[in-house]
Amino acid sequence: MSHTYKICSPSVPGGGAVKVLNQASSEQMAVSERVDNVRVLPLSELANHRENMPGGFAFPGTTGHKAMVSTLKLWDNGKTLRVRFVDGDPEVQQKVEAIAREWEGETNLTLKFVRSDAAEIRISFAEKGFSWSAVGTDARTVPNSQATMNYGWLEPSTAMREYQRVVRHEFGHALGMLHEHQNPTGSIPWDKPKVYAYYAQQGWTKEDVDFNIFDVVDEDSTNHTSFDPTSIMQYAVPDSLTIGSFAIGWNTDLSSLDKQFMRLQYPKNAPGLQEVVPNGNRVEADLAASGEVDTYHFEAATAGTHILTTQGPSDTVLTLHGPNDPGAVLAWDDDRGRGTNARIVRKLLPGQYWLSVRHKDTTATGTYSVGVTTRR
Repeated sequence: MSHTYKICSPSVPGGGAVKVLNQASSEQMAVSERVDNVRVLPLSELANHRENMPGGFAFPGTTGHKAMVSTLKLWDNGKTLRVRFVDGDPEVQQKVEAIAREWEGETNLTLKFVRSDAAEIRISFAEKGFSWSAVGTDARTVPNSQATMNYGWLEPSTAMREYQRVVRHEFGHALGMLHEHQNPTGSIPWDKPKVYAYYAQQGWTKEDVDFNIFDVVDEDSTNHTSFDPTSIMQYAVPDSLTIGSFAIGWNTDLSSLDKQFMRLQYPKNAPGLQEVVPNGNRVEADLAASGEVDTYHFEAATAGTHILTTQGPSDTVLTLHGPNDPGAVLAWDDDRGRGTNARIVRKLLPGQYWLSVRHKDTTATGTYSVGVTTRR
């Protein structure tokens, strides 16, 4: 069954459903009634899943927090992503398009806005008060008749800084970026009793809070960098729900680390999708920059056992995607090959498959080769 991350942006005063936590000068942060939803849901549940989460949560600058993407949801490097507006005011559409295109300068991706053709990213404004986006290639799992992104409070009169904050954030999600509180290596100093009490007022159970806030994603499915309190993916937070005294305001710009990090995920000087021929020559490659992810494609012409391996001096992690869907993950491996190399053995049906390779140490670089062999 396909699953989709659908992550939304908090509203601010004057837009969307808003609450104010309190009036202390360090805590004048708006709190949305809309979830920044991090729950993985079946598509059948997606349309009706509407939970509430504090809008504008950014996180204290303790060591270990990271800017982060899901490596399993990154688009192919060099890809042209088609974007179509499902509805909306032409003036609002024009502003959204102009801001979204800023991401083209920071990645090796092209955003092609189309009027009627099929599109990977489909933008609506119909769900008033709420803004959200599918994460990366999860957009492929959304039926073509449905939006993959929504802006629920953008109007022609909305301030430009609010356009910039929300559009930059949601397109970050659309390119694969996740929220800071999902990081597997961090330890946010939440004041858990206060967090539980806050969400109880909004109808959440303790299990809801644990799943949507305190639980983290699998470390092997993410790339991350050092903590960046100025990231566009970081929300403002009052210190009333954390231990200690700490507050961060609203971020509206792409930070320098946002730009650096996403250039590594979609490097302009790296080849795009490369072909691996089963039982052919191995492909020699180089992880030339920390955090780089290389992607490959191969075709299984007939059903049979396929052996996928990396070789070389680097500690690589190998992920298999498919069949016929680069967003679907079949398997991944770290050290089952020789030394610190990866090895996956799977019986595959005929179809199209993809591989992604990254270094286990997200700060390291190195050389390797990748190959596919088959046996009946």
